[in-house]
Amino acid sequence: MMLEGKQAVVTGIGPGMGRDISLALAREGADVALVARSDKVLPSVAEEIEEMGRRAVAVYGNIADAEECTRIAAEVGDAFGGRVDVLVNSAFHGGRHETFEDADLSKWRRPMDVNYFGTLQLTQAMLGHVKAAAAASGDARIVMINTMSVHHLEERAGSYAGSKAALGAVTKTLARELGGYGIRVNSVHPGYIWGDSVQIYFEWQAEERGGGATWQDVYDERAAETCLGYLPHSSEIAGAVVFFASPLAKCVTGTALPVNAGHWLPPSA
Repeated sequence: MMLEGKQAVVTGIGPGMGRDISLALAREGADVALVARSDKVLPSVAEEIEEMGRRAVAVYGNIADAEECTRIAAEVGDAFGGRVDVLVNSAFHGGRHETFEDADLSKWRRPMDVNYFGTLQLTQAMLGHVKAAAAASGDARIVMINTMSVHHLEERAGSYAGSKAALGAVTKTLARELGGYGIRVNSVHPGYIWGDSVQIYFEWQAEERGGGATWQDVYDERAAETCLGYLPHSSEIAGAVVFFASPLAKCVTGTALPVNAGHWLPPSA
C-alpha cells in the first residue's frame, strides 16, 4: 500500500467526493481525519474506514470561520501527534447560478469565504502539522480540489468559477513557497462529477428545456462533449488525489490536473 503509516486530513465530507477521497486514501493505508460541518454523513464514512482496519478521526467545524479552522487544526494535531502527511481540501460552496448583470454581488462573498479564504485558512492552520510531516519524511502533500469551471467557462457560474480561479492561482504560489520544506502542492480539476446531485441538475435543465426532454438527454449531450464519452464518478476522480498523495508523484508540484474524461483539454506545452 502506497500510504501505509501516513496520516491524512480530508475536508468537506459528504456522500460524494469527500467520502470517496477518504476511502481511497484509507485503502492505500492512510489513517484519515474527516472534517465536516455536520454529522449527516461523516459517521458512516468513519465506519467504512475503520472496517478497513484504518483509523478514522471525526472533526466537526466550518472552514469559513478562522477560529473554527484553528480549533480543527488543534483537534487533528492532538489526534495525529502533530503530524499531517496529506491535506486534501475538498470542502466547497457551489456558488450562485445567476448572471453577473442580475447578481447581488454581496452574495458572491459566500463562495469566496468557503472556496478561497476558507480553504486557505484551514491550510494555514494545518501548516505546522504538514511541515512536521515533511521534516520527518522529506515529503508532505497538499491537494486542492478545484474545478474544470475555471477553464471551461459557462454562463451563470461566475461566483463559483471566480472563487475557484483565485484558489487555482494561489495553489501555484503555495507550491513555490512551500517546496523548500518538502511540501508538494497540487490541484485536481474535475468536470461534471456523475452522481445524484448532477442527475438532479440535469433533471432541472431538462424541465427548463421542455419538449419532453429528460435528464438522460442532457447527460448524453454532456457526455458526448468528452473524449471518453462519459461523465466520471467521484470514486474515479479520487484516484487522482491518491496519485498526488503517493510517492508516485514525489517530484510533481504546482500542477493543475484535469480529471474530466477529456471534457476540457489543456493547451499543448
